[in-house]
Amino acid sequence: MPGATPQLGGVPGFRDLLPAEAEVLRDAQESILAEMRRWGYRHVITPMVETTQVLELGLDAGQMRRLFKFTDVRGEVVALVGERTVPVARLVAGKLRTAPLPLRLCYAGPVLSTQAGRFQQRRETYQVGAELVGAPGPVADAEVIALAARCLEATGLRRYQVDVGHAEFFQGIMDAVKLADEVKAGVRSALAARDFVALESLLERTPLRSAEHELLLRFPALRGGAEILEAAGGLVRNRRSERALVELGHVRDLLVDHGLGEVVNLDLGAIRDFDYYTGIIFEGYGPDLGRPVSQGGRYDGLLARFGRPAPATGFVVQLDLVWEMLTHAARPPALPRLDAAVAWSGSGLATALRLGSTLRLFGMRAVVDTEARDHDQATVWWRALGAANLIHCRSAATVSWTATGRRARRLPPEQVAGRLAGSMGQEKGRDR
Repeated sequence: MPGATPQLGGVPGFRDLLPAEAEVLRDAQESILAEMRRWGYRHVITPMVETTQVLELGLDAGQMRRLFKFTDVRGEVVALVGERTVPVARLVAGKLRTAPLPLRLCYAGPVLSTQAGRFQQRRETYQVGAELVGAPGPVADAEVIALAARCLEATGLRRYQVDVGHAEFFQGIMDAVKLADEVKAGVRSALAARDFVALESLLERTPLRSAEHELLLRFPALRGGAEILEAAGGLVRNRRSERALVELGHVRDLLVDHGLGEVVNLDLGAIRDFDYYTGIIFEGYGPDLGRPVSQGGRYDGLLARFGRPAPATGFVVQLDLVWEMLTHAARPPALPRLDAAVAWSGSGLATALRLGSTLRLFGMRAVVDTEARDHDQATVWWRALGAANLIHCRSAATVSWTATGRRARRLPPEQVAGRLAGSMGQEKGRDR
């Protein structure tokens, strides 16, 4: 409506990230991508928009309904991505079709959903992910889980836990019980949400025998160390679930070899909400947060839907949850400090610009003022910025340098740059 007041708060379910959060998320993203590169994963960027034909190859009807869709200028229905594993599968089967397998790829970006509350009460979230395509078996599964754990550490998290399960254990049980497909889908949804009240209510309306009923209620509680593999083996009588338990034990042993025995927990009740998972699945949790900050697993059937059959496994880290956990840590993250505020007056602008460039070459964060100020005005500006040092340039020959808590000193510009670089280096050395 012309003249209506715009909504400055934005669209419900979407939000602005202010500097404190945006800086932490960007640092976490770069740290995770750097860790992935250390493991040999190559960065790729896929678009925010995919055709619905592509997404339908990987998502079920419910997941498709949660996507933002629109018609482009050519009349084709397209959608904003709600996850990025399917776009990477399209990429591997398309432009990377001739690339030899296995492929190790990583990516970062936002994903969206029309469902309010889909991502921590939001409709947009930020993810960093990795996919290992073309590698079957427990060694590849363990690599991806170990990488996910090291990525959590790279963000600064020191306390976390990784729950590892197997999609085939659940599928074996589903094969063994006689339930309608819609009831099985309801059981899966209740388990994925860990809504055991809904699960029990659903099972009470089925004709299952008491032993089957009890099995479906008991197996989600099977969580712990290697001992639960034997306990689970005593509950099931189908080859599919039994093979899953053997493979799960192998992956656990490999994760111990990766040095992660203390943080790995087996969880046979772990069910993922995407039905393309076919094997080992896992979730990473931080302290005092009931939602997984990292999720992933094996999806050996997805690439075949794009015409390039290949086993694959991967995971994503939810950056919004990383921020939430870091802010509740004993030492919450702070905005990166500005090292220097460079002010000027009179003929000092050229000196200020040169000095700012020199400090940045030394790796410091330096802001050069855009207007002339006398020393008193520059001091007010410096304090408002929160920089560690004020440098006030009045001419080409001499500048005034004031460090926090110290008196101002007059020095030649080149000496200020050298001394400031030296003091910053000493501080970084003490912080290590």
